[in-house]
Order: sequence, then C-alpha cells, then structure tokens
Amino acid sequence: MQVQGTTTGSIKSVALTITGTLTDFTLYNKTGGAIVCSVGIVTSDTSTDRYLFNFNLAAVGTATSSAYQETKIAIPTGTKVLIVTSGEIDYLLQID
Repeated sequence: MQVQGTTTGSIKSVALTITGTLTDFTLYNKTGGAIVCSVGIVTSDTSTDRYLFNFNLAAVGTATSSAYQETKIAIPTGTKVLIVTSGEIDYLLQID
C-alpha cells in the first residue's frame, strides 16, 4: 500500500487494520528554506509518539532537499505512521 500526499505541520496515516511493514519512504521539501522532518509511529495501545528518523532538508531545488530511507519497521495492527515537519513537504510511504 502506498500513502502519499502533501502536508505542512504533521500528518498521521490511517490506522492499519492488519500488521504491515514500513519498507521505505521519501520526503521532499517544497519550501524556500531549510526544514526539519521527523518520521515515527503512534502505537494504538499507548497513543505515544515514537520518533524513529529525523531529517534536515535543504531549500527546494538543492541537492539535499529530499530524503529517501529504506526500512524494515514492523507496524502492528492499529498503529499509525506519523510525519512532523517545520515546512511544506511531499511524502510517499510504502507499507507492505
């Protein structure tokens, strides 16, 4: 399953109804300045945000304005993927 879109601030994916694995994700900075993005999960049992990755993305149009990360993060049933950003980004998550 792919989850994609554009966000400013934060976004949580819908809770998964089956166990899955976050296999990779891409973030792309759409703002004119540098931003910080964090990617994590929110577990259904504690509703606690658990941040797993942090990226400093340069201004749009530069070599480091995007990030790609391969992962093998197990996502239990009811868990959501969380993205928090200090600017506007495009994102693409692959969950298998």
